[in-house]
Amino acid sequence: MTLETHPATTPAAPTRKACPDCACRTHCLLGRQAAAVRAAWEPHVRERRFRKGEVLQRQGHVPATMQVVKVGTVLLQRRAADGVDRPVGMAGCGQAMGTSALLRRPADLSCVAVAPGRLCEIDVARLEQGGLLGTDFFRDLALDQWRGQALLADWARILHVRGSAGQLAGALLLLADLQRSCLVRLPSHSVLAGLLFTTRETVARGVALLTREGGLVRHDRWHGEIVRGRLTELARGSQPGAPRQAGLAGSPSSACTSAASACAPLP
Repeated sequence: MTLETHPATTPAAPTRKACPDCACRTHCLLGRQAAAVRAAWEPHVRERRFRKGEVLQRQGHVPATMQVVKVGTVLLQRRAADGVDRPVGMAGCGQAMGTSALLRRPADLSCVAVAPGRLCEIDVARLEQGGLLGTDFFRDLALDQWRGQALLADWARILHVRGSAGQLAGALLLLADLQRSCLVRLPSHSVLAGLLFTTRETVARGVALLTREGGLVRHDRWHGEIVRGRLTELARGSQPGAPRQAGLAGSPSSACTSAASACAPLP
């Protein structure tokens, strides 16, 4: 286990912005619905905070609520015949959890909060009883599942990058996309070690190396600025210390080049 887990809690709900005013709307399964559908279920949507280590979804359990991550990062875990939950990826803003309950199926992954954050949730029973599950909703749900499969494939692909520095560079690039910002909150070394099937010491050396190589600008213990061009070089197999390719290694201010990273940092 890479995180100390805690059961779900119900802290005081923060002031919730309506879906049209939410920065995550275009990434959210709920927020993307037609205005009439949102208006019908919006009174039933709750926003709440979650804490680091909180289990937001547990594999094998049929969830009672559908949740969408608004701010924060979650660790995706899969348990096999050995009974051990092992990390298989991370997800961020817009990640939907509990959707298996709509098909009356247990969850196929566990989701554990990597850091404090916020989510929106709605009782599945209210969605079903209110007749709010139309064709458009299930089409968007299918698109979310498709994107989720691609995300897990990206995390699996990183393990085939040559060298621990390249793997770590690939992981940081994915984190920047998940958090939609070049200024990312860094997971603990133990979380990254579990994802990359290595040790915390190797991750610590890798972070120091990427910093020296100009791929990561540390702001403090938990935050760093991604230099996308340089990390892309390393993730492609460029050896640390090799001459940088012109046009790829940018400065921190020009590092955000993907659509997912174009947004301002989330609060």
